[in-house]
This record gives sequence, structure tokens and C-alpha cells, in this order.
Amino acid sequence: MIAFIASATTELGQSISKSKPSRDEMTRELDAMSEAMIREEGLLNHSQAALLLDVSPARVTELVNRLMLTRFDFLGRTYVSVREVRSRREEDLKAGRPPRSIGQGVKASLRAALETDSLQVKQSEFQGPYLKDKEKKRKAKN
Repeated sequence: MIAFIASATTELGQSISKSKPSRDEMTRELDAMSEAMIREEGLLNHSQAALLLDVSPARVTELVNRLMLTRFDFLGRTYVSVREVRSRREEDLKAGRPPRSIGQGVKASLRAALETDSLQVKQSEFQGPYLKDKEKKRKAKN
């Protein structure tokens, strides 16, 4: 048993060191993340999505696995679309639960903001690129 654990740990360590992305790959992935943020109106990690949907992070993972939410992977982290979370939240599919009050919605939004991870901060929060693109289009239109 101990040999198996040591073997698995060694293999994991080797696979991590082999798969370490280069600086160029990381830059390409950040660019792709920025484009996805624009297209999806932002990205949320599973904890943030869970707070906004008033479910557990495990339920968000289940929704992703069932293809009810689209999965986005950037630099080893998993995200879901703000647009899809918003849509699902508006559907309010919870059986037997009363509708959310405005206070509950505000509380969930604030808690989700506190769950922002470092990669989202580097991208100017979970909607930064989307809002910048929207502003650029508005200025171009005027």
C-alpha cells in the first residue's frame, strides 16, 4: 500500500513537472481566458457560481458534468459562464423553495465577490474584459 502511494505521488510529481506551461503558453491561455470572458460576459469559479445559484460547489460540478453549465479551464482552474449562471438563476429551478428576496440576492453577490481568485483579479475581476469590450463598442458607436 505504501509503495503504491509513493509510486502515485512520484508519477504525479513527474506529470506536473512535465506539464508546466511555458511563458508563451500561459500568455496564450490568458488571452483565451480574456476572449472567453468577453464572449460569456465573465467567468466564475465554482464557489462563486454556487453562491449565486444558492447551491453547493459540488452541485455546480454536477451541473458542469451534466452539460447544463459550460466548463472553461484556464491555467489549471475551472470556471463557468456568468451568462449561463445568470440564465439558470433567473429560471430559479429549485423545487419547493420560495423565490429569493432582493436581500438574499445582494448577499449572495457580495459573498461571490469575496470568492474571487487571484487569476480573476489579474483579469480585472470576473467581468473585466467583457465590460471593457462593451465600453469600447459603446465609444466606437458614439
